[in-house]
Amino acid sequence: NRTLRSTCNLLIAICAVGDILHEFGTLAQFPLLFNIYLEIDSALCDYIMFLPEMGISIGCSCILCVGLDRMLSVVFAARYLSLNKLYYHLLIIGSCVFVAWLMVASYQERKATCEILTPFLDKGIDLFAQATLTINMASALVYFSTWIGLRSQAASASMKKINRALFIIVTVDVSGWLVTPGLFTIFQKLGFNCKQMFSWGFFSKIFINIALSVKLFIYYSTR
Repeated sequence: NRTLRSTCNLLIAICAVGDILHEFGTLAQFPLLFNIYLEIDSALCDYIMFLPEMGISIGCSCILCVGLDRMLSVVFAARYLSLNKLYYHLLIIGSCVFVAWLMVASYQERKATCEILTPFLDKGIDLFAQATLTINMASALVYFSTWIGLRSQAASASMKKINRALFIIVTVDVSGWLVTPGLFTIFQKLGFNCKQMFSWGFFSKIFINIALSVKLFIYYSTR
């Protein structure tokens, strides 16, 4: 049913836009590949990283919205078309507003190597990681609940395909987003210094980049 899928397709498109904005942030780190450490004003870095940070907010909240949309279409199939989808937009906008506020609240004039976490300082990094982790834990719970609900309906080939797609999303896409902020939170609790956080931060981001890279196969090859 095209009508049933329209909201989900729109949310996936918004996810894609968020992921593209997010990946623009990696361009600022390109000199690091050649062992070139450029330090710029934190204000300039905030301007450069604003759209990538919004991309992260959009991407994380969109994953949750896609999961909620699929869960509602299964649990409340008869009433799904009449449900108000405005809440999805409010969730995405709210996530962006929070991260924008966190960037402003964490701002401190200084010279720094510009990367995704540079706009946040100390507690700001902790709050950013915890907020991202919370959203993605909620996503994992929603997808897992939907997957469990679909198991009882998995007699048809279409239900089995949906079941498989949800399983892949949880294990690859959502898990990638869970591991990275989870590691950031652990590193913060362990009291890593700035240099350690900088180095281990790049390692942690591998999991998110893997999740982003395979989205084409997750959302379209398994539909």
